[in-house]
Amino acid sequence: MVFVVQIKSFAISFLFGIILSILFNLLYSFLFTKYNILNIVNTFLFCFIMSLFYFYLLYLINGGIIHIYFLIILFLSFLIYNKIFVKLRVKCCFLKRKQLKK
Repeated sequence: MVFVVQIKSFAISFLFGIILSILFNLLYSFLFTKYNILNIVNTFLFCFIMSLFYFYLLYLINGGIIHIYFLIILFLSFLIYNKIFVKLRVKCCFLKRKQLKK
């Protein structure tokens, strides 16, 4: 694989992991309900659609060649952004509570 195509694939994997984390956090209230079977179906559909979109993007960039390190970068960026997002969410909630008490 050409170096430029590989760098593009790395970048797409990293950005897609961040986008996946953002969408999962935004749609969290819609994906999870009090019904367990509905939670399973919603989670499966979300993961299936997002994985199809990711593989389609890889197909457009590098002809559909998938390496394990693309998936590792995807999951690492998902986890890193999720950790940052959780910390920011906790800080925002703390600041809002602090302002409400005044």
